[in-house]
Amino acid sequence: MPITIAVIEVQPEFLSYLTELIHSDSDFLLVGTAINGHQGLKLVREVDADIYLLDLALPDLSGLDLLSEITSFRPDSNAMIISSSDDEINILSAIERGAAGYLLKSTKPIAFISALHDLYAGASPLSPVVAKKLIHVVRKQRSGKKNQPASMKRQVFAVSGILTERECQVLRELALGLAFLEIAANLSISSHTVAQHVRNIYRKLGVGSRGKAVYEATKLGLLRD
Repeated sequence: MPITIAVIEVQPEFLSYLTELIHSDSDFLLVGTAINGHQGLKLVREVDADIYLLDLALPDLSGLDLLSEITSFRPDSNAMIISSSDDEINILSAIERGAAGYLLKSTKPIAFISALHDLYAGASPLSPVVAKKLIHVVRKQRSGKKNQPASMKRQVFAVSGILTERECQVLRELALGLAFLEIAANLSISSHTVAQHVRNIYRKLGVGSRGKAVYEATKLGLLRD
């Protein structure tokens, strides 16, 4: 069965580019497109896709609100942001609303195709710049850690004790936006073992995607440089 993809993209030229890119891989099937928020909302409600690609800069609706609609109405699907913006607020807001990945529009075609495959396989692709932004947030969190209230420090300690050292290592690799195969190579373990660790991390942090895992770990101060 092909991987079904729906695209909500404002710019006609980039929508055409995405369409050609999707058609270039026989594993993918484009099942619908939309050029604004209202069309996107109709598309989400009428077409059940494996992956929804979403441009946040919609002219008529909030892209973040539409993202929330996708994640609530299609909980078994993956929504990935395709954006020109690498603004920290947009990135964190998208992750908090349920985005399973965040790619910049400058992503090269081969990397884009690979990211779609990784997303369907359970990973949460992040452009390197986006991953770097998240790391920057981690550093800011660490700098303010001394001022955390005692209750927050106890919470951080408690969660830190739940994750194993290996799970913490995998979590740090996830925060860098690496694919499962890359993490496996870096840690000298199999990709199957990486996937198992990721499932354990998601369960322990109470999340369902890489982005949310990184976001929650950042808030709790679990990531280290």
